[in-house]
Amino acid sequence: MKCLFMAVAVLMFSGLAFNSKAQPGIPGNQSQVVADSSQLIANEIIKSEIPVLVDFWAPWCGPCRFLNPIIQELEKEFAGKVRFMKVNVDVHRSIAAYFEVRSIPVVFIVNKKVVVQAIMGLQPKEVYVNALKEVLAAPSPAETPSPKNADK
Repeated sequence: MKCLFMAVAVLMFSGLAFNSKAQPGIPGNQSQVVADSSQLIANEIIKSEIPVLVDFWAPWCGPCRFLNPIIQELEKEFAGKVRFMKVNVDVHRSIAAYFEVRSIPVVFIVNKKVVVQAIMGLQPKEVYVNALKEVLAAPSPAETPSPKNADK
């Protein structure tokens, strides 16, 4: 599990944010979040009150193109319950490095600044649905008792 607060601090103070005007190659991606910089994306992830599904992709990645329609379907099914973001690894290298992305596609589900699920590679839609349902059903990381308090 990773706390994303440090990512924002690193991006804010190190000048590693890369500006981009758009994320090309996402057909039909009008409703998904497209931020202007890595810093803005990191801010959106950590400030979200609901879980965030972060899809790391690149326009040259074949499996990423197959995953895109699945993500679009999930976005409709989980509207208002989960936020969806796509991060182009070629443009937002600092975020990809922070998440230690080694291959794409990879999907991270972040809840309350904590990575709670990581799904590597292209998977059937049911894998993503089950992961999202599990995250939505679980108490948020802030509500989970610590081992010291569990005995009380």
